[in-house]
Amino acid sequence: MEKFTFENVESAQGTSLKVVGQNGEVELDISSVQKSKLNGDEWNAFSVLLNGKANEPLSQGTYKLVHEAFGEAELFLSPNSETEYEIHIAQKR
Repeated sequence: MEKFTFENVESAQGTSLKVVGQNGEVELDISSVQKSKLNGDEWNAFSVLLNGKANEPLSQGTYKLVHEAFGEAELFLSPNSETEYEIHIAQKR
């Protein structure tokens, strides 16, 4: 996960990533990458919003995400709606 940084993910905003799960893979669009209130000297903290298709829903859980900007990362994805998903990152610096 060391390559899944704010800078790397922000550079990929507007592109798609692959989400690999037990039932195959789907593509989600990286729609927003924002630093969170916790971000600062002690913490590297940000959130990522992803958009998908209503006919390819994902349940809450850990998935392998793949993109050339950060390689592969296993992260916890939470659905906000039928098509929107969110990831929260908080890493001690």
